[in-house]
Amino acid sequence: MALNVGQMVSELRRMSVTELRRKYAEVFGEQTRSGHKDYLVRRIAWRIQADAEGGLSERARRRALEIATDAGCALPARPAHPPRGSGQRTNPWRLTASMSRPTSGCPCPGLC
Repeated sequence: MALNVGQMVSELRRMSVTELRRKYAEVFGEQTRSGHKDYLVRRIAWRIQADAEGGLSERARRRALEIATDAGCALPARPAHPPRGSGQRTNPWRLTASMSRPTSGCPCPGLC
């Protein structure tokens, strides 16, 4: 199936915020609190395109990890997305209270 991103984005832009919130829940498997139309359009379009084209290649992931390691930064673990229809609606990227505040000092010594 060839993905026409321009047409898909046009269709998303014609949707109301309520329809976009429903589409977001369908695509991501969880509800969104956002009511910002442009944000919802971008996020939904990104996810549909990533699902259709496979997202980042394994080579690109390895290179990003190498760059982060060389800089002394830690990357978050890649979340496993639950299969659609599994009923699981958790956000693997959600920050806990202890993660929401930055630590003191530069996380990438020598780069600032």
